[in-house]
Amino acid sequence: RTPKKRGRKPGLGRETPLNHVEAERQRREKLNHRFYALRAVVPNVSRMDKASLLSDAVSYINDLKAKIDELESQLQRECKKVKVEMVDTMDNQSTTTTTTSEEEQQVTRPSYSSPGTGSGIELEVKIMVNDAMIRVHSENVNYPAARLMGALRDLEFQVHHASMSSVNDLMLQDIVVRLPDGLRTEEGLKSALLRRLDLQ
Repeated sequence: RTPKKRGRKPGLGRETPLNHVEAERQRREKLNHRFYALRAVVPNVSRMDKASLLSDAVSYINDLKAKIDELESQLQRECKKVKVEMVDTMDNQSTTTTTTSEEEQQVTRPSYSSPGTGSGIELEVKIMVNDAMIRVHSENVNYPAARLMGALRDLEFQVHHASMSSVNDLMLQDIVVRLPDGLRTEEGLKSALLRRLDLQ
């Protein structure tokens, strides 16, 4: 009987290391692409090495979180203030007819309007660095939230935060958007929004 030759089959021993090297090369290439993408979105990179890039990215994310927390806190304070003002306004402006029956009493609803428009909309704009906080008071008719979002979309605003509340047929909307390059003043932003809302 012919004795069997011992040893590995030719080619098999070389195939596994080659596959391992190729997998490692692809992994490193994928990591490099992700670092390139990360470097593109981090505004301030102190050094070009990967450790510094990761540190700068963490700092940038923490700054964004702090900014979001600050904007949300400010928005909550403003919402509480506006709700109190709306209740006081309705108390001061409400009237009743001169009848003796409580069922026949009618409450006059306050009307909000912005200068130069008869659409029943009151619009406030406050600019904060690269963002703007927009507050809209309007009657809760004809889908005011959809109209406002349509106007913001037409103007290509990037919305960071949006909230709305309804009190006695009045709609209050608070929006935080990133300022576009062409609109950097409160009056310009307000005029552009009012024009779009009138067209909705």
